[in-house]
Amino acid sequence: MGDGKVNLPRLLMIAAIVAGGFALMDTFGGDHPSAADATADAGAAGADAGVDAGAAAAGSSEASAQATPEPAARLSEQVLAARQASQHTFHIRTEAMDVTLTDLTAGVTSVKLKRTQFQDDEGRPMELVSTDQEQYTPFRPTIRGAHIPADATWRGEQLSDTAVRFTWRGDGFEVAQRVEAGRADYELWSTTRVTNLSDGTRPVRLELSANHYVRRSDESGGFIGRPSTAASHTVCATREDGVKRFDRKKLEHPMGFGPDVELVAIENTYFAFAMTPDGAPAERCRVQGEDRFAGGSEADGTLFEARLIYPRDELAPHESSLHRTALYVGPKDLRSLTTAGHGLTRLVDMGWFTFIGKYLTSLLRFIHSGVGNWGIAIILLTLLVKLVLLPLTHKSFQSMARMRLVKPQMDHINELYADDREKKGAAMMELYRKEKINPLGGCLPSLLQMPIWFALYRSISTNIELYHAPFTLWWTDLSAPDPIYVLPLMLGGLMFLQQKLTPSTMDAAQAKMMMYFMPLMITVFMLFLPAGLCLYMVTNSALGIGQQRYIQHKLEQASPAAAEAEAKTADTDERAPTPKRTKTRKRRGRA
Repeated sequence: MGDGKVNLPRLLMIAAIVAGGFALMDTFGGDHPSAADATADAGAAGADAGVDAGAAAAGSSEASAQATPEPAARLSEQVLAARQASQHTFHIRTEAMDVTLTDLTAGVTSVKLKRTQFQDDEGRPMELVSTDQEQYTPFRPTIRGAHIPADATWRGEQLSDTAVRFTWRGDGFEVAQRVEAGRADYELWSTTRVTNLSDGTRPVRLELSANHYVRRSDESGGFIGRPSTAASHTVCATREDGVKRFDRKKLEHPMGFGPDVELVAIENTYFAFAMTPDGAPAERCRVQGEDRFAGGSEADGTLFEARLIYPRDELAPHESSLHRTALYVGPKDLRSLTTAGHGLTRLVDMGWFTFIGKYLTSLLRFIHSGVGNWGIAIILLTLLVKLVLLPLTHKSFQSMARMRLVKPQMDHINELYADDREKKGAAMMELYRKEKINPLGGCLPSLLQMPIWFALYRSISTNIELYHAPFTLWWTDLSAPDPIYVLPLMLGGLMFLQQKLTPSTMDAAQAKMMMYFMPLMITVFMLFLPAGLCLYMVTNSALGIGQQRYIQHKLEQASPAAAEAEAKTADTDERAPTPKRTKTRKRRGRA
C-alpha cells in the first residue's frame, strides 16, 4: 500500500482467487499426520492382537479357533458368486431414502435417495453406495475376539418398514445387530449386542466400518477450476484434537487416532457416510485410502476406509456388551445434520470462517422459503449482505471517488518526480492531506469484509441446497458451471468496467495490464465454477458499480472544478507536461 492503494475490485478478485483455490481451503480442516499418528495404528493393531490372544486363551473349545475374522476375499470367485445369488436382502424405507441391507455381512449394500433433487433426468434415484464386494459393505460390524468365518451368513429379520435385525451364533458368542431409521432424514441407528455364551471370560472389541470407492477420473478436478466435488476425504474427530481431514494423498499408509473418538466419516463436497458413538466416545479411529488398479500400471481409483473402534470389553460367562452408534448416510444438509446431532454439523467445512458461513447458509434457506427460487434467493442474499456492509463499502468507494477526482494532480506529481520516489511520496502525502483523503480508506474497509466474502463464497460453493437446483432459462443446476458461459462473460465485463472506474497510482503500462488481464483471468477462472457462485459475483459486482457511480456523482456535484479537470484528463488522455528544470547560478564570493 506504500504510496499507492489496494483498490476494491482487486481485493474482490484476490478474494475470489484465494477462495477459489478449493483444494487448498479443504486442507485447512485437516492436519498433516504427526509421527505419533503414523505409529498409532500399530498400537491399535497390537491391542487387537491382545483381544485375539485373550480369546484363544479363554479355555473353551470354541475359543481355540482363530479369533481374527477372515476376509471374504479369501473365498473363491465361485463361492462368492454363489453367496451373492443366495443372499437375502432387507430394507429400511423412509420418505428420504431406501436402504438395503444384506444377511451376508449385516451391512448396507444400497442407499438410494428418493427426493427429486437427487434424481437424474430419467427420474432414477441417486445411489450412494459405491462398493459392490461384500467385504466392503458400509456399516458392517466386526467383532474382534470372535471367529466369524468368511462364509458365515447372518439370520435376518424385517422387524418393520424402518427396522431390521441380524443375528449370528458361533465361537461361543451370540451377536445381534439391529439397524433402524432415526429421527433425521438420513439418520440410522445401529445397536450391537455381543453375548458371551461360553463358560470362560472372553475379551471382545466392536468395530464398525465404512468404505467408499472413487474412480480417479471422477476424483480429479479441472486444471483451472475447483477440484471435483467427488474428491473424497476421511474424517476423524477426537475430543482433544478436533476434526482431522485426509485426502488420498495423505492416506498412503493407514493411520489411527484416539482416544475419545467422537466422529468417523468418509465425505466429499456434498455427501457423507458418518459414524458417531452414542454416549461415551469410542477408543480409536482408523482411516486409509488404498489405490486400486484395473489391469494397468495407473491406479483406476481409490478405496477409502474409515473404522470406528470401541474399547475392549471383558465379558464374563453369559455377560453382554452393548454399543449404540448413530449413523448418517446422505447429503451434508445442515438441517438434517443438526437434527441428527452428535456434532455431525462439523462435516460441513467452510474453511476458516465456518461460523459465518453457516449463518449465511441458514439465511439463504430462509430467503428461499419466501421466494421459492434459489437463484433469486442468491441475488437477494447478496443484496442483503451489501446493505449490511454498506457503512464499510461506502467509506471504501468514497475514498476511491476522491482519489479519482484528484487523479490529474496525481498524474502531474508522477510526471514531475518520476525519478525521485522520496519527493513523489512526500508530494502525494501533501496532496492527500490537502484534499482530506485517507490513502488506506479504500483498503482497510475491504479487508474487514474479507471474512464475509470468504464465508459467502464457501457457503455457496458447498451448499447442498443448490445441488441440481434450477434458476431460470438454461441455468438448470446452480451447483454446475454455466453451460453457455453467459454469467462468466458478464462478470468479466463488469470487472473490466469496475477497473476503469477505479483510480490507480500505477504507471500507464501497469494500469492497462490490470485493466485487461485481471477481468480476463477472472472470466476464465469462473468458467469452471458453479453457476450459483458466479451469479453471486455478478450481482455483487453490479451493485458495487452502481454504488460507486452514485458516490462519484455526489462528489462531482460537490466539487465541479475537480470533476471538470478529471473529465478533461479522461477525454484527452494527455498528461501534464514536465516542467523544465532550471539551473541556479552559484554566487561568486571573494576569498
